[in-house]
Amino acid sequence: MKPLAVLLSAVTASVAVLGVALPSFARPATLVAQESGSRINVRSAPTIASSRAHYGLAGDRVEVMRSTRGSDRAMWNYIQFSSGAKGWVRGDFVMYKQGQAEYGVLAGKAGDRINVRANPSTSATSPHYGVQGDVVQLLNQKNTNDGYVWHFVQFPSGAKGWVRSDLISRMDVGC
Repeated sequence: MKPLAVLLSAVTASVAVLGVALPSFARPATLVAQESGSRINVRSAPTIASSRAHYGLAGDRVEVMRSTRGSDRAMWNYIQFSSGAKGWVRGDFVMYKQGQAEYGVLAGKAGDRINVRANPSTSATSPHYGVQGDVVQLLNQKNTNDGYVWHFVQFPSGAKGWVRSDLISRMDVGC
């Protein structure tokens, strides 16, 4: 095989590997409203002032990809439908399924970097970080002598580590 052909094959294979999407955690949920079948606005941003991208119906099953607190102080969820449609829905229109793994959302202000520690201690090394709004799976919990409660979490990439509980908002049943 010619050197150029080998190089092109290697580049093509590398691009194919890099092009594979990383797995993402998505918390299973259902859209809810007072009346069955009601339309629920799915917005382009986490605010009622943003445009309506489309709508869902009460009872639709969705996956919660991210969560954040909007400028209206309400919790907003970035959801995805089985069709692939995505958008923001206010938290009071989302009900999480019971009996599933426990999840949390890294807390803070937009863009905040949250240290993920090698051990449950503020003096432990921080080999990586998450950002505000990341959904993580809660695997374990530990109370430590420093007065903090720590959660051992897993990110969609498979990375694991310890995060202080005050930096995680639990995604409990309900909104």
